[in-house]
Amino acid sequence: MGKRDYAIILLSARNGLRGSDIIHLKLTDIDWRGGEIRLIQKKTGNPLVLPLLPDVGEALKEYILNGRPDSRSEFIFLRALHPYLPFNRTMALSHLWSGYQKQAGIERYAHDGKGFHALRRTLGKELTLAEIPIMTTAQILGHRSVDSSKQYISLDSAHLKECALDFSGIEVAGEGYGNE
Repeated sequence: MGKRDYAIILLSARNGLRGSDIIHLKLTDIDWRGGEIRLIQKKTGNPLVLPLLPDVGEALKEYILNGRPDSRSEFIFLRALHPYLPFNRTMALSHLWSGYQKQAGIERYAHDGKGFHALRRTLGKELTLAEIPIMTTAQILGHRSVDSSKQYISLDSAHLKECALDFSGIEVAGEGYGNE
């Protein structure tokens, strides 16, 4: 399970794959020679081609060769208990992630932003902080529209400070806090 879970977490954190795409990832979606992951996104129905990053490729290889149960399933990720079937809901990834967070002592509550999707959101933020163009971020994350990627700009507080206006030339008039 550890090898499987590590590969799943890396696919989300390093490639930004949605949980629905991870659970539906097939052995044939990995182009080992070309170094690419090629799939049709479940959410959008659009094709997505991403680089097979070295650490992600190693994790996938390790799971497939040394951790994946013996199965004829076309899907990469299988449940750890017999019958060895693919995950049928992304909720399984949320439970997997929550288990590791609990082991790490990370407290969770509903809608706290620390769910499995936070891995994808973190990648979006890292791309923004690295000043990757928003169009490229949209392509990496498989967004249909650049507008979907704009939410990650708001997470970039360092660059947002450059947009902030100072208060020079603005006179405080009238009654209010500090004018007593």
